Amino acid sequence: MQLLDTLRNQRLDSSIPGLLDVFSDILSNVQIQSNFYITHPEYKPLELPDEVVARFQQLPLKIQNRYLSLQLRTFLYRIYYNGSYQTTLAADHNSNAWAVDEDLENNTVRGLNLEFCQRLCESNHSQGYFDPGWLVLRQESDGSLAVEKKGLILHIRPDFHLQPIDRAATIGSLVAIQMPPNLVQNGFYVAVGNAGRVNPCNSDGDHQTVNVYFNLSPEGAVAVMKAITEGLNRVKIPFTFKVLYNPSDYGRYDSGILCFEKGNYKTVKPMLKTVYAQHKSHFMQGVPLFTKQLLPGLALSEEPDYKFTPKEDFGMNRCQIVANALLEAWLQGHDSPEGRMNFILHNFSLLGIDMKRPYLNANSKDIY
Repeated sequence: MQLLDTLRNQRLDSSIPGLLDVFSDILSNVQIQSNFYITHPEYKPLELPDEVVARFQQLPLKIQNRYLSLQLRTFLYRIYYNGSYQTTLAADHNSNAWAVDEDLENNTVRGLNLEFCQRLCESNHSQGYFDPGWLVLRQESDGSLAVEKKGLILHIRPDFHLQPIDRAATIGSLVAIQMPPNLVQNGFYVAVGNAGRVNPCNSDGDHQTVNVYFNLSPEGAVAVMKAITEGLNRVKIPFTFKVLYNPSDYGRYDSGILCFEKGNYKTVKPMLKTVYAQHKSHFMQGVPLFTKQLLPGLALSEEPDYKFTPKEDFGMNRCQIVANALLEAWLQGHDSPEGRMNFILHNFSLLGIDMKRPYLNANSKDIY
């Protein structure tokens, strides 16, 4: 209780449900050990074999600290941000969260559940989209065109992959080519809207990316895939909607993620309410840490405009800020809960992030 009072006094009395309790747990229980262990009394330690520890200790201190920072980020991300390791890392759980599961079912290929993916494909009502900016390199003897963008060369059929206006394109022309309505990405099946994808690197006002997080059951993912792709394609806005492609991976707070431009939020908001009301029974409790809860199992954040690494998502970004702060406090001998919190507040402040609204970018208008 005393620590919670201290957090409230340090500008952390956030409107985000549970944030104070989570920080209290992190500050009191997550510990960095000198042998590269990350420990918490309720979870199995993230530890290395002794021989690996010995090799790490021979590396430059900067590399050692970078490894510790990444270990911390992973622990915070999986336990607190999306909850995916709360069961598998629990102290009384027998499985190894870091082990590769070799006992795959017959209907999986490299962890991708084919039957479930087929159901997602059938529920995806996108038809494909035209991606601009492809350079025509040459025409092949079979009539196909070789086109290139960002170093990737594809061979396309003009009558199938090009819009009528581009079918007479010559060498050196820029064309838009038709892309499929789906892809797979890091454990997710991704549906792409007919109006195309959003650009996560665009942080300019109405064009910056907004992420909406769905905590769904597998059956809910199939149903919501249909509702989202039908509704958003009807209003013709760019979007992606991704859900986990393996039913056994569900249970994490971000099992589904919808991405669209901030300027389209007024259009998307009522649709989200309708989808939620129609499929409420498929939503689970819990939303990702640092996000704004819209409804139980439904939350929102802005895509970070400052990233430590190019492919970092919102959760990794916020957890990396906390991990860096915890490591700095440990290295400088200020490892009390109060000392750690001061470092966390300082690191968020350096990036201009308001701890009462950590789902927003610095200086961003809260329209949510």
